[in-house]
Amino acid sequence: MKCTEVEFGTFQCAYCIDLPYLVDGRRKNVAIDKCLLPEVLKLWEQGIKTTGCCCGHGREEPYIGVDFGDIEKMKSLGYRVQYNPSRPDDEDSFFPKTQIIREEPFDMFT
Repeated sequence: MKCTEVEFGTFQCAYCIDLPYLVDGRRKNVAIDKCLLPEVLKLWEQGIKTTGCCCGHGREEPYIGVDFGDIEKMKSLGYRVQYNPSRPDDEDSFFPKTQIIREEPFDMFT
């Protein structure tokens, strides 16, 4: 399935996975677009707490959201802040480093 064929919120091109940290004292299962999963896993391994992500499905800019406490660490890793017009003073959204390829289906296991 191509990323551009997937509608927002359908999770048809995503993996559901437990966060490696507790949220409000509980485990939380989240959906992560397949093409961003390797990058998000690397961020988690570095102790960065993500708050959401989306590859954009060819219609929007991709982003990775992080906990406010991890903003400076993301910047030190070379991530560029993605401006959010809904929250112009916040810097918790970043452009992924993953090159998003939308023309063909993504397979992280090849």
